[in-house]
Amino acid sequence: MPAPGPLEGIRVLDLTQIVAGPLCGRVLADLGASVVKVESPTGDLARAVPPLVDGIGALYAHMNAGKRSACVDIRADGGAELVARLAERSDVLLENFRPAALTGRGLGYEQLRARNPRLVYCSISGFGQDGPWADRRGHAPRLHAEGGTIEVAARLRHTAPVPEVQQHADVYSGFVAVGAVCAALYQRERTGEGQHLDIAIAEALVYASDQAAIDLLRYDGPREFDSWTYPIVSLPSGEAVCLFGNPRRLFDAWMAALGGGDGEGAPADEDEAAARVRRAAEARFSSAEELQEALEAAGVGSGVVQPVTALAESEWALARGLLVEGAVGVRVPAAPWRSSGATIGTTRQAARLGAQTREVLSELGIAAADLDRLEADGVIRCAAT
Repeated sequence: MPAPGPLEGIRVLDLTQIVAGPLCGRVLADLGASVVKVESPTGDLARAVPPLVDGIGALYAHMNAGKRSACVDIRADGGAELVARLAERSDVLLENFRPAALTGRGLGYEQLRARNPRLVYCSISGFGQDGPWADRRGHAPRLHAEGGTIEVAARLRHTAPVPEVQQHADVYSGFVAVGAVCAALYQRERTGEGQHLDIAIAEALVYASDQAAIDLLRYDGPREFDSWTYPIVSLPSGEAVCLFGNPRRLFDAWMAALGGGDGEGAPADEDEAAARVRRAAEARFSSAEELQEALEAAGVGSGVVQPVTALAESEWALARGLLVEGAVGVRVPAAPWRSSGATIGTTRQAARLGAQTREVLSELGIAAADLDRLEADGVIRCAAT
């Protein structure tokens, strides 16, 4: 029999949506926890984000594989009480409502702590549960703009500011929340008590920035890990290759690897050095394979610029199991680590809205007739699996 997951037996109640909270719940599920995602009748907003395959959004499947779905309207009479009863038998509750929003429904930390002192209650919000900005909306684009992510990229690249493609702030806070939850569960083993975890997405973004401490000194000199200066060579084949290293410091080595100098002295400016390296490579090589062979022979590292689909189809990805089916016809990234003593990974596909509502609520001892009444009254929603 396979070894159990490290969090087997842990029950997680996931009230979150979009990315930050759902990612935390996804990782906890991959670690073996039993995760119930409770959604409103309209569902997690990510459900409708295209592309959809057979009614399931790819983003939703990525963030919610491994969870059961229960649909409960906490605004309807009795809905919040159903969620509170689920919290009574849970080890962890995840929420990313605005601070104190759940207290008015009887689902705040202190209210649920009175019913379940062992509950680890994890709140994820833009700027934290207290302080002058607690009520500000903390969407990732705002945090990227105000937290320095966009500015530092533009400044170091000497370009105009552009928005981020990926939701870095949400992803960072999701992983930070996983660590906080696991630490709180470990502490509970010693104290017997749960706790309230306050995860501020803005703080997680700054915490995860490897440039933050340098910028806080207002330092404007050269930086050692300056990957934004690495030149990317566009070849006649339509391929692009990124050379690893600072173009000014490695100029002579690169030009030698590319077949010799261009008759000019080594430049002092990084942008000029990168441009001359690109011109030399583009003039002498027609494909990525030819260029990389020459660079490899000279001990120069490089990588072909490609989409994730290319990596996913590689021999390495197939051997490592890079992807898993998060929903029917939707491949999503698998858990990115292995364990010699535990089974880690996704055990169920992302569910349709309310697919396990009856199953989850029946575990509270609610009879089928009562579930029928709750569904008829619009308190819950059930869907076929």
